[in-house]
Amino acid sequence: MQTSGTYELTMILGAATLLLWGVRMVRTGVMRTYGAQIRKLLPRALGNFLVALAIGVGAATALQSSIAVAVFTSSLAGAGVIPVAEGLLLLLGADAGSAVVAALLTLDLKAIWPLLMFVGYLLHAFFSETESPLKQLGRIFLGVAMILIALTFMGQVSHGLADSELIRIIISSLGSELVLALLLFAILTWLAHSSIAILLFWASLVQAGITTDPSLILAGLLGINIGNAAPPIVMTWRQPAAARRIVWGNAAFKLCGVLLCLLGIRWISEIYHLLPGLPGFRVVILHILFNIGLIVVFSGLVRPTARILERFFADPIKPVDQVGPKYIPAADDPSPKSEPFPVTALSREVLRILGTVQYMLELTREMLVDGKADNAEEIRRQENKVDVLFKAVRLYAVDLTRKGRGDQAKVMALLRYAASLENAGDVVSKTMIGVPKSMRKDGKTFSKQGRDDLDALFTYLIGNAQLAAEVIMGWNDAAATVLVQRKRDFKAMCNDRLRRHIDRLSEDEPNATETSAVNLDLILDIRWINTQVASIGYDVSPENEVPGNEVAEELAARPES
Repeated sequence: MQTSGTYELTMILGAATLLLWGVRMVRTGVMRTYGAQIRKLLPRALGNFLVALAIGVGAATALQSSIAVAVFTSSLAGAGVIPVAEGLLLLLGADAGSAVVAALLTLDLKAIWPLLMFVGYLLHAFFSETESPLKQLGRIFLGVAMILIALTFMGQVSHGLADSELIRIIISSLGSELVLALLLFAILTWLAHSSIAILLFWASLVQAGITTDPSLILAGLLGINIGNAAPPIVMTWRQPAAARRIVWGNAAFKLCGVLLCLLGIRWISEIYHLLPGLPGFRVVILHILFNIGLIVVFSGLVRPTARILERFFADPIKPVDQVGPKYIPAADDPSPKSEPFPVTALSREVLRILGTVQYMLELTREMLVDGKADNAEEIRRQENKVDVLFKAVRLYAVDLTRKGRGDQAKVMALLRYAASLENAGDVVSKTMIGVPKSMRKDGKTFSKQGRDDLDALFTYLIGNAQLAAEVIMGWNDAAATVLVQRKRDFKAMCNDRLRRHIDRLSEDEPNATETSAVNLDLILDIRWINTQVASIGYDVSPENEVPGNEVAEELAARPES
């Protein structure tokens, strides 16, 4: 039966859409079943050339998408988990992995799609109301079946297109415009977000005899590789500089590879004729050879490339933060000026210490709850600021005490509170910030409930720090009483979280068991820090007064250091 060109083009569009949807279903099924394991597996490639490449190949093969691997890798790099050089290796391997998937799909497996469709439907329907991995396995089977159906239709319709005089004229005209052909396939791949789908489509056209020109075939392949680099760049456009370095570096490798192939296109055309198999299979093999060539040429250049990328994609310059005191003399000031309102100046400097500790807590929350790993150095810098400010506050308070200037009870309270904040900062910078790195090294993660508990505790603690600032500014009894009560409520919250954590351990929740000691230690550390942050309430509110002047007197008598 003779069919119209319009019908055949419509069939091609439908088959391409089915192919894209099948790839998406496979990727979704794999991610929902093995997403957590893949996220753990990628960082473990650090420091090993071959393992990095192998993991990239494996991840792209499982996900049927090097774009998905690129987005994962860039997000991990943005969080500081994966260095740029290792991330570039992963993406080189991922591109080769997606090429291998395409090669496997070109094999004569189309006859098994009815069985895959039937089994996939049964698994997905039977376990649809559960979280069983078998439900996702059914989704994967359905996706693979759709891919095979789409390839069957593509093969049939492509033969019809090959007999079309108009299509042959269009394709033959591209033979002398290789750059135009390259751009056309790059745009198609970008729009489809799948190099596998466009590669298989191009292979089916070549198999149908639409063209036998090796130069045109290669130009299409090169365009597919360029187009495959575009979606990750767009997806990470607003991400941190570290995330963008990897995808841009990978795109640069592909662009350099494309330019080298264009220079040697006649030589490569000769290689195409020597490849075994049918024309469509040779297209995919040429694609694999291109990506293997990228690995051979550029894998040894990932470290210098990473250094270059760090220059082009630099982190934004942070505003200069004055480390020394602003309102009182510095500890090493040889000729300090006399302040007209010394206790007010001391209060403002203690507020700066409190604000710095609060900022450290916010950065720590991001590391522990949100998974950010690039805050450790900034936290250490802020801790150094706390130490410098505390030294200046202690010396200034001692001087006020010796000279009898200002409200001595308030001076002692501020000195004692500054010491408490300095100790809280030490716990954050020397204990808590090492937890994420240790957990990544051991391949451990907090359970969702564990992260939610930490998030709630940090949020409450930061709120107490803000209230403590109000107490210092107003020296208000009512605010101090509220702060003390919130300190007691926070203790009850911590005890409740500890009890709930122990309950999860009794239920053998995997992540809770793996991170039990870490979670318990963090809750105790947060509770202790809250005690230091809220301690100013006992000094300001008379009904909450507790003995403690001896602490301030000891600090005042301590020799200068």
